[in-house]
Amino acid sequence: MGYRRFLVKTAVIYITVLFAAMTILYAFYYPIVQKLYWDYVNYSANQLRTQLIREAHGTVNVTYLNLQVERYRDSLVSAFGLNKPIMIKYAVQMWDLLTFHFGVTPPGVTYPSYGTSNNIATIIAIALPRTIILFTTGTVIVVVVGILLGVLAARYQGSAYDKAIPIIAVIHSSLPTWWIGFLLIAGLAYGMHWFPPNGMVTPGLIFSKEPLRYVASMLDHMTLPLLAFFIVNVGGFAYIVRSLALATTKEDFVLTAKARGLPERKIVYGHVLKTASPSIVTQVMIALAGSLGGGMTTEIVFVWPGMGLLTYEAVMESDVATVMATTYVLTLVLVIALWLNEVIKGFLDPRIRASAE
Repeated sequence: MGYRRFLVKTAVIYITVLFAAMTILYAFYYPIVQKLYWDYVNYSANQLRTQLIREAHGTVNVTYLNLQVERYRDSLVSAFGLNKPIMIKYAVQMWDLLTFHFGVTPPGVTYPSYGTSNNIATIIAIALPRTIILFTTGTVIVVVVGILLGVLAARYQGSAYDKAIPIIAVIHSSLPTWWIGFLLIAGLAYGMHWFPPNGMVTPGLIFSKEPLRYVASMLDHMTLPLLAFFIVNVGGFAYIVRSLALATTKEDFVLTAKARGLPERKIVYGHVLKTASPSIVTQVMIALAGSLGGGMTTEIVFVWPGMGLLTYEAVMESDVATVMATTYVLTLVLVIALWLNEVIKGFLDPRIRASAE
């Protein structure tokens, strides 16, 4: 019951954080938000007018047409709270945001890589899984290799290998992703012709119904962005794991295990790594959440049609509605990742479970 109470408590805290963040953004961008709503109302009214004219087959009753359009327009104004007091307006519009009602892109603004729909929620529903596929895969690879390298460095503390990890971490972390990306494209794509330089799949397969060809092409296109992501991030993560593991080796229970003559391998993997796992999980979740929000340069360089590239294209098109929608979705992903981090830490760390009971 105590751990269940802990889960509920952390969920309430993070929901409150998300709600507070959205409220602050709403207050700062209130005039822009209202303009977006009015633009959507006018756009929808014009769409209805066009549809009614098309259905009339040349015989148009102008008075009836204007009446229908005006009624529809008034219903939208009321539904969005645009004619209501500010607190009701805030509640209605915040609910729209929390339930992913983002409206449509401005007239003339299209994103061909994300389908033909101009509904922003639909576009994001296509873009977000692509970003998750790329960066979740990259983060898993970085985590597995980073934990292996970090634990080995802690096991052989003071060795040349151990001393090399901080140097590698500094070098890797200082490399700009876009620069590494350009080098990989120049060398392995245009120079060696081993991998495609950009895109998610071969042109013509982006919405293909042939799953095997689609997956094979996507894996081929993922190789270079994954390699760039790995090069930039693996050194830093290995250094973090090394530091956490070394800090744990100074604990009394580890010294006791060594005094009892337990094998070094059992001490490292059975005691040190297990004890450091909650802190390592925290770093993993932060890395995962950060990669989803910070992958814009990677997606731009490799023209990977995910959330980062969508945000960049929306900025170039001055599509404020899409920029705000992607910001909200990435904020939501970050909050969920941080909450999952608390859940996993509570499960792994007996101290947290004890304090919750």
